[in-house]
Parts: sequence; C-alpha cells; structure tokens
Amino acid sequence: ARQGKRIRREAQPAHWFATGSCVYMLLRALALVVGASASAEINCTFAPNECPGVSWDLTPLQQLTHSADLEVAAAAGEVPDEHFWLGVCRSPIEAGQCETLSNISDPAGLQVWRSEAGGEECAPLGSLSTAAWSMASPGNEAEGVLLSFSGGAAGRSMVVRFVCDKSIPKAVLTEATGGSLKYNLTVRAAAACPVGRCTAPQRDGGSGAATFFGVLLGGAALYLVGGMAYNVRSGVEGIDRIPHWHFWQRVPQLAADGASDAYRGALQLARFGRNYARAWSGGGSSRHEPLRAAEATE
Repeated sequence: ARQGKRIRREAQPAHWFATGSCVYMLLRALALVVGASASAEINCTFAPNECPGVSWDLTPLQQLTHSADLEVAAAAGEVPDEHFWLGVCRSPIEAGQCETLSNISDPAGLQVWRSEAGGEECAPLGSLSTAAWSMASPGNEAEGVLLSFSGGAAGRSMVVRFVCDKSIPKAVLTEATGGSLKYNLTVRAAAACPVGRCTAPQRDGGSGAATFFGVLLGGAALYLVGGMAYNVRSGVEGIDRIPHWHFWQRVPQLAADGASDAYRGALQLARFGRNYARAWSGGGSSRHEPLRAAEATE
C-alpha cells in the first residue's frame, strides 16, 4: 500500500550535515521557490446548484499556501513517520522534492513516509485535474465543503474537508485519516467560512408527505371558504351556510355502518371459509344465496 517514489532529500551522514548544512538549506530553499513558481493550480471557488444563496471562496487559503504547504502527521500506525503535505487548490511545494511523481504532473497532495532504508518516500494522493466539489451535508452549509481528488499513485484518492473556524486566522491541517489508499484530510480556517446562506436546502425525507398534506389542507380550506361564500350570496342562513352541512352530519354514521358491515363480513368469511367460496363459485342469483348454501353444508 506504500508504493511511492523516493524523495531527493535522502538521509545524509552526520558529517555531511556538519560540513554542508548551509549549502543544503540554501539548495532546499531554492528548490522550494522553483517548485512554488511551477506549481499547478485550479479554481478555488464553489457555488452549489442544489443550494442557491451560498458559496465558498477559498482563494485566500490558496494564496496562503503559495509560500508554505499545510502539513499534518498521521496517527501512529503501520506506516513509519507518515505525514501529509497539502496545498489548497494547488500542488504542494514539497512535490518539487520528489524524484518522480508516477507521471502525475499536478499532484493534489502528498503522502510521505520513512522507507526501510532510512530515507523518505512520497506518493501523490490524486491529480488536480480530477477535482470535484460538493457540500459535506447537502442543504447545510455549516458542515463545510468537500474537495475530492482521484488518480493518485497506485490508485490513491483524497477528500479534503474545509471547515469554517473563525478562531483560526490561518489555515490548519488538523487531521488525516483513512486507509486502503483512500484518505480524508480536514482543513480548518476562518477563510473556509461560506458566503451567504442556503436559501433552498435539499433535505432527505418528508418532502412528499408535506406536499400531500399541504395540498389536502389547501383544498379543504378552499372548499369551506368558497362554499360558505356561495351560500351567503344565495341567502342561506345559520349553520346551513357550511357547504353540504346535512351530508357531513351523516358522515360519522355512514362510516360506522361501513365499518360494521366490513366486520360482519370478515367474521362470516372466517366462519364458513372454503365452503363460502365454493358456493359462491357455483353460481347464484344473489350475493346471499352462496352464504345460505355454505351455511347448509356446515
């Protein structure tokens, strides 16, 4: 799972650092500057179609990482000294330190670990060209925004979640989790806060029932108000102004009669069972004749 490429800054002997540390640091700084100038970038704004009224502009975060990548160490696990480098909407500057990037010219992030030989190896976590935006929770901008990448080394992929945190003026890469070549990174920053609010949140469940009852109640109100207005214009007085008042008076009794008939029918069907069905299929001049025939066979 740790397929990657060796970083140029291999572990050096102690005497090398004693005699050439200044030269090493100068060359490293120069490499970082060159890497920053050549780093690939993508558009860093997002306005979800399913949630009009809200948008994200992470351009300030992108500018912050022009001079320094975001870095976080992974939780202790099987991979020794594992950590991650991220440039917001751009390739990490540290990408310039890798000998090769598995033919990926625009890495979205880097996974770095210590090799068995004591040096460091790295692997891209996706390509900037595969960037895909989405809301962390559809209809709820407070949960943040996601930026997903795929096409990394050996099939690696990465999802970066940007969370609004007004207490952090600069971006902080707070955590990195995952496995099986799928990684989740979280960035917290004041600049990650959304602009505006969702005016038409798309929430799961309940919308069909709400529409049905809304139409039902609206129709009932229209029937009542319109019927009463018509009866008033027709000169109807008193309680009779309620449309079809005498019919509605009988509805409870009609419902009770219907329930009683259904109950008695169910009891008869349960009692006579197959004989009733056999007598009915034998024909008869009325619906009562099969019942009498079935009772006769009992």
